Amino acid sequence: MGLQSWIVYRTVHQSDSIHVYAGRPRKEARCPDCGQLTRCVYDRTREWKRKLHTWCNEKPVYLWVRPRRFQCSACRKVFTERFPGIRPWARRTERAEALLLQRLKAGSFRRAAQESGTSASTLRRLLFRCVGQQINLEEALRDVDAFVLSIDEHSYRGRDMMVTVTCVWPKRRLLAILPDDRMKTLERFLRQLPDTVRRRIRAVCIDLKDAWRHAVKRALPGAVIVADPFHVIQDANRRVDEARLVEQQVTGVRLRRWPLLKNEDDLTERQAAQLAAIRKHHKNVAHFHWVKEQLRDVYRASNRDEAAAILDRVIFETQSASDAALMQWGRTLRRWREAILAYHTWRVSNGYTEGVHTKIKLLKRISYGFRNREIYVRKMLLAFMPLAWLTSHPQLLT
Repeated sequence: MGLQSWIVYRTVHQSDSIHVYAGRPRKEARCPDCGQLTRCVYDRTREWKRKLHTWCNEKPVYLWVRPRRFQCSACRKVFTERFPGIRPWARRTERAEALLLQRLKAGSFRRAAQESGTSASTLRRLLFRCVGQQINLEEALRDVDAFVLSIDEHSYRGRDMMVTVTCVWPKRRLLAILPDDRMKTLERFLRQLPDTVRRRIRAVCIDLKDAWRHAVKRALPGAVIVADPFHVIQDANRRVDEARLVEQQVTGVRLRRWPLLKNEDDLTERQAAQLAAIRKHHKNVAHFHWVKEQLRDVYRASNRDEAAAILDRVIFETQSASDAALMQWGRTLRRWREAILAYHTWRVSNGYTEGVHTKIKLLKRISYGFRNREIYVRKMLLAFMPLAWLTSHPQLLT
């Protein structure tokens, strides 16, 4: 129960709870005004005060304390003794609060309240007091000389999006969840980072959004932009599928989807035959598929020079094509050329961030959604925060 340095006077077991009467062995306290250590006991309060301390076999364990009154020998101030692990005027000890946060990490407010015998409003107040809206990066990453950020968005409710900021190299950690997906909010967050943190950001991994790229460039001019490989291939599959649908509408011939979107090395014999037929009779769709496979080869390349040669050939072929959509794709690849090739320098992606989004979706489903954005942000940060790190480093939260 964490009472090794206490004096336990007696323990009372009841049917629904356990009561422990305890006190501190040393008759000394430190003055809150001058900091002087005094041994002069002024008096002892007669009333025992109950504090929720922990749980034992699903029974709440209450700690009963009777604080003493001391008088400072230096400034003559009379003050009340403070017990370790108990905040002034608190109804729960820090141990109980840590256990409540642990119950809340992987569950909903209602379930945690029912299991602990408290209320959802109590848990919300505890969440607001212990968990901030973002992590203090200067303290959390002070032992890292350089790191890479990842920025992606996830759905808060429907098409109402929020931005997730994570560290993907050398440590993997959720850093912040921004309340919306506006560019001003993202740029303000990056600009408000301490200078000691901004100088150590070497690269930022994002998806293919020009607005995000410009915002990161304005806020972090020294950071390298890395295009997320998953989003590059996802965008390629989307363009190939759109070309397939247009070709179906023009010719009236049904074209199979998976032979075009699936990796060519993983096709079955039947799918390979279907792809060969598409290449023979539908040259435009075959050109889109060729570009998509070449982009896969860019990421399979052994070094940056080999990848640059493949990508430059793709850009040249697409910009000289007769199809307007293919030419537009080529212009997009030209704008993102350096960001795509930067993958071979840093070897990072948004994979960890997508995993964070998967866990966030699970917690949203367990909690049946959230209506308050501030509670949502703090609850999700708590889910990714080690409990020991939270309780032992409260200064890491802002």
